[in-house]
Amino acid sequence: MHFPLISQAFPRCTFFLIFACWVHSAHETVTPRDSGSTLTLDLASNNMAQATTRPNVPVFVSSTFTDMQAYRRKVRDALTQLEAVVRGMEQFGSKPGSPVAECLEVVQTCRLYVGVFGMRYGSVPDGYDKSMTHLEYDEAQKLELPSLIYILDDSHPIPAKDVETGPGAEKLEALKEHLKRRHVVSFFTTPEDLQARIMHDVPAQLGRMGVEVTGELVKAEEASDLEVLKKFEILPKLFSGRQVTIEFPIGNVRSAFSEDCEALHLEHGATVTCHARIDSGQTFYIYGEREIALKLLSMPKGSTVKARANTAFGVAKQFLIADDEPFTERRSETGLVITQILSTEPTEA
Repeated sequence: MHFPLISQAFPRCTFFLIFACWVHSAHETVTPRDSGSTLTLDLASNNMAQATTRPNVPVFVSSTFTDMQAYRRKVRDALTQLEAVVRGMEQFGSKPGSPVAECLEVVQTCRLYVGVFGMRYGSVPDGYDKSMTHLEYDEAQKLELPSLIYILDDSHPIPAKDVETGPGAEKLEALKEHLKRRHVVSFFTTPEDLQARIMHDVPAQLGRMGVEVTGELVKAEEASDLEVLKKFEILPKLFSGRQVTIEFPIGNVRSAFSEDCEALHLEHGATVTCHARIDSGQTFYIYGEREIALKLLSMPKGSTVKARANTAFGVAKQFLIADDEPFTERRSETGLVITQILSTEPTEA
C-alpha cells in the first residue's frame, strides 16, 4: 500500500495518520457507537482480526513531520497490528479549503487522538500563533476525544537539526508543561520503545471506550542487544538510536573531544568517554554526560559497570593542516551513550 507524503501537498500541515481500527464480532450484531453497546476487536484468529462487519474506530495520530519519520513508521506498524487501515490520506490533498480547516475537520471525524511530541514545535500557519500540531491537539481536547500523549525523553540523544530553537522552543516547552499537567504522559526514547508503548496503551484505551480486545497482540520480534550491536558496527547510521544493555570494565576515563561531542550531539565540557570491551566482545567508545559522567569518573579503574546505553552515530568537521595549508575533513564517529547505570561491581582485590 502506498502512503503519500501529506507534507508535499500541505507544507504547513503537520504529519498525521488516520487509522480506522476495524471491529469484528463473529457472534454479535454491532450497533452504532452511540448505543452504548460493546464492540469487539478480535485478535485471536491468526493474530489479526478478520473483519466480517466494519464499524470503525478512527485514530488520529499527530506529530511534526521531518524529525519524526522513523517514529511514525513504528506507530503505523503498531496500529496495523490492531487491524488498522490507513485511510483518507490520498483524498485529503484534493479537498477544497485551507490546510488548517481541513486538518481540523479530519480530527473531528476521529474517536481517539494520539499525540507524539519530539523536540520541534512545528511550523505556524499564517494567521495563527500556534503550530499545526498544537492546533490539532487543541481541537481534540475541544471535542473531548480520549487522548494518549507521548513525549520524547529529554535524555535521548537526537540530531541537533531536530531540536527547535528560539521562540518555537519556548512554545514547545510551554505546551509540554501543559500536557504533563493535564494528561498522564508516557516518555519514549527509540522508535521501538514508542511502538511498544502504543501497542500496550491503545488496546487499553479502546477497552475504556467500550471496545473489547480479545486475544494476544503479537509484537514485532525485537532484535537482541547482540544483534543490534553487530548491525550497528556494520551500519551505524541505520542502527543509531537503539537502546541496549551492556557490561564493561572501567578503563581510562577522560574528557571527550569537542569533535566527538559535535558529531554525537553531546555537551562538550560535560561529557567523558572511555574505550572499553563490552560483554558482547566488541570494543566501543562509551560516553556519559553530566551526572553519569561524574559517576564514571568516581569509579575505580577495573570496576564492572552494567548500564543502558543508546547507540550513537554522527559526522563532524575536523580542521587539519597539511603542507602549511589548512583544510577540513569530515569524519564519522560512533559510540554508546549511557542513559542509565544499572549496577557496578568493584574490581577484585
